[in-house]
Amino acid sequence: MRRIRLAILLLCLSVVFPAFAQSPAIGDPAPTVLGKGRDGKIVDLAGHRGKVVIVTFWASWCGYCLKELPVLDALQKKVDPRWLQVIAVNVEDPPATYRQMMRQMRDFSLLQARDSNGDIARTYSVKAYPNLWVIDTHGRIASHHVGYGEDSLQAIVDEIKRVLTEEMHRQEAAATAAKSAS
Repeated sequence: MRRIRLAILLLCLSVVFPAFAQSPAIGDPAPTVLGKGRDGKIVDLAGHRGKVVIVTFWASWCGYCLKELPVLDALQKKVDPRWLQVIAVNVEDPPATYRQMMRQMRDFSLLQARDSNGDIARTYSVKAYPNLWVIDTHGRIASHHVGYGEDSLQAIVDEIKRVLTEEMHRQEAAATAAKSAS
C-alpha cells in the first residue's frame, strides 16, 4: 500500500512540476502546447501536423536568440508554409518587454507564442538559450540544439533543409506509389 501511495505521489508531482519530468528525446512525441499566440489563442503543434516545425525558445536578453530569429524568419519566408512552420516561443519576458519585442518583429512571418511563466519551456527541459527543436511531420522530435552561436547557425539551417528535403521526397514517393496503384 505504501508503494502505491508513493507511486501516485510521484506521478502527481511529475504532472504538477514538469521540471522533474524527463526531457523529450529524439523520436519522442513533442509536447504540443506552445503558449499563447499574438492573437491570444493557444499555439498547438497538432495544428501543424504534416509540416516540419521548428520550435525555438528565446528571451529578449539573449543576444544569440536575437540574431537567430531573423535567420529563422528568412527561412520561413523562403519555404512554402505547407512544408514548414517556425514557431518562436518567448519565455518569461516581462509584459512591457514582450510587447516591445513584438513591435520590433511585427513584419516577421514566423509564428510567435508566449510562455509567460516558463511552464512550457520546462516541458521541453529548456535551461539555456537559444534552444531550438526540429519537429517532424508526425509531431516527433527530429533534433535539438542548445546554446549555439552564429558559427553553427548555418549548420542548423542545413539540417532543417535536410529534414524538409527528406519529407518532400517521402511524400513524392508516396504520391508516385499511389498513382501506380490506381
